Amino acid sequence: MVMPGHRDSNLQKELNPYIPTAAAFGGVCIGALTDLADFMGAIWSGTGILLDVTIIYQYFETFEKEKASELGF
Repeated sequence: MVMPGHRDSNLQKELNPYIPTAAAFGGVCIGALTDLADFMGAIWSGTGILLDVTIIYQYFETFEKEKASELGF
């Protein structure tokens, strides 16, 4: 990862103040989405939908990494 105007060794120090806030905000957003899906009566529960999407995305990432390694990237 590269941040214009900063050295690679300084990048972690620059991002450390933002990482906990971004992680907490992401967790709150996912929790709110799950609760909203449960509340609105989605086909499955909101948690089930979240797990399904996460699993499918993980398979997609694995497939893409394997495809890239076969091509020599």
